[in-house]
Amino acid sequence: MTAAGNLRALRATLAEPIYGRYVAGNSISLVGNWIQRTATAWIAWDLSQSAALLGLVAFCELFPALIVGPVGGVLADRHDRRKLIMRFQVAMFGVALALWLAEASGHLDTGWLLALVLLQGTLVGLNQPARLSIIPALVTHAHLGPAIAINSMVFNAARFVGPAVAGFLIASFGTAWTFLVNALTFLPFLWALSTLVPTERQQPLARGRFLTQIVDGLRYVLDAPALRVLFLLVIAGALLVRPLGELLPALADGVFGRGASGLAMLSASLGLGAIVGGLIVASRDGGPSVMALAWWLAAGAVSVLAVASAPSFAVTMVLVGLTGICLVGSGVMAQTMMQMQVASELRGRVMSLFGLTMRAAPALGALALGSIADGLGIRMTLILANITFLAMLALAGIRWWRSRIGR
Repeated sequence: MTAAGNLRALRATLAEPIYGRYVAGNSISLVGNWIQRTATAWIAWDLSQSAALLGLVAFCELFPALIVGPVGGVLADRHDRRKLIMRFQVAMFGVALALWLAEASGHLDTGWLLALVLLQGTLVGLNQPARLSIIPALVTHAHLGPAIAINSMVFNAARFVGPAVAGFLIASFGTAWTFLVNALTFLPFLWALSTLVPTERQQPLARGRFLTQIVDGLRYVLDAPALRVLFLLVIAGALLVRPLGELLPALADGVFGRGASGLAMLSASLGLGAIVGGLIVASRDGGPSVMALAWWLAAGAVSVLAVASAPSFAVTMVLVGLTGICLVGSGVMAQTMMQMQVASELRGRVMSLFGLTMRAAPALGALALGSIADGLGIRMTLILANITFLAMLALAGIRWWRSRIGR
């Protein structure tokens, strides 16, 4: 299919009423989630001027997925995914209101910040598998591939568009408003969910031992060579390349002394790159592949190296935009491949593992890189991390090439 044909397929998929409403509500909600994440990171930096605390805040929000993500996967396979998503969205709406009230009243100190972020991370970890695995039930089979690509693009673009909006809100109105805006973004999504009637009935997983069903999902991934390689690439990129987004406050203020306005500009660059990257992947000819994913991740690592070496703030803005293109391109490709290869009855559990890698791995990466950056500086830390990633990718490529020659 040509690029024009791909774009027509995307438009036809969005024209399906059920899926179109879901995408609209989901897009707003995901952007709100990243607005809140950026605001909590900025508050952490403003309270301490420490990259280590930035990493700790990211860790508290993302790492709970490692514990509760697999549980959320079993819940997504056992229960009505639409109702499950609605319940967790209401709970997260309450967390957003609590953050708004605490910040507006001047009571949001480090302890309250970490506690509320940890609660938010737990709820997102439980909710994400259902949110990722509901997509095939919202479109006709003919539009399944484009629907997965659109959902991947929305999921990955929000992680960069949200920070751009947050940077503007923080610089213009203050951090309390970011939490109120996030709370309001839950309302359109809850309305959209309440109107959905899935195109196919979900066959709930038979009740059994939670641990056994979690292990079944893990074994499914380990026994599939393509999924195994895909997960390894995603994890490595999430640990070493993706934490740039979480560490932007240290780059904007710690390196260039630009404060909240500098964060807003860098976040906007990342967001613009995210939109461009999503459109490039969605309109490209040919299906996604592991090789293409590796090239996208390699380009992302090279872009981060350039960001870390940039001589001025203006050049950094351009390079951060290029990084956004690469990171979203790789994210869309990885999620599309994952969704297309998973058996329906295991979708919730496998997507919980994917969501876990996309949340817990950047949390560990941000925590480690933030701690190292307090000693070595943010520039040198980013350089070392991404050189390490490129070296790992090169070694994996050499090993694959030798095995191919041997066969």
